Amino acid sequence: MAQSNGRTPRLEGVEFTPVIIGAAATQITTASIPPLAKSVVVTSAVDANAFIVLPPLNSCPNGHEILILCSAGGNFEMRTPSASAEEINSENCDGTNEYLMTDTQVVKVVKVNNTIGWMAHGYSAIGAVVTAVVPD
Repeated sequence: MAQSNGRTPRLEGVEFTPVIIGAAATQITTASIPPLAKSVVVTSAVDANAFIVLPPLNSCPNGHEILILCSAGGNFEMRTPSASAEEINSENCDGTNEYLMTDTQVVKVVKVNNTIGWMAHGYSAIGAVVTAVVPD
């Protein structure tokens, strides 16, 4: 741990301030979650086919968790980087399949490892665990 102001400990490279992004119709930088981000707020989506992109698996340690607050005003999707063959919940999500992100939910994403990929699970606004999503 490093000292950020002489008193408050922080982890090097870990982003604690929420990253604010919008879901987009194409894979652009502004719709990509930066490596080591811990909290992401999605504030807009052009339509239900718009998507956000998880960081590449090799840019995050095993066990890395990201909380995504779905505040886009409508549903959108989540993918892994284009042509990566990386998975979410055991499905290739580099454009072949997408994980449905339901507005007002909180989605917890955990990197299992570089082979298995990401585990994602949603929670309702009142904290109830929602039905598991199989990307399609």
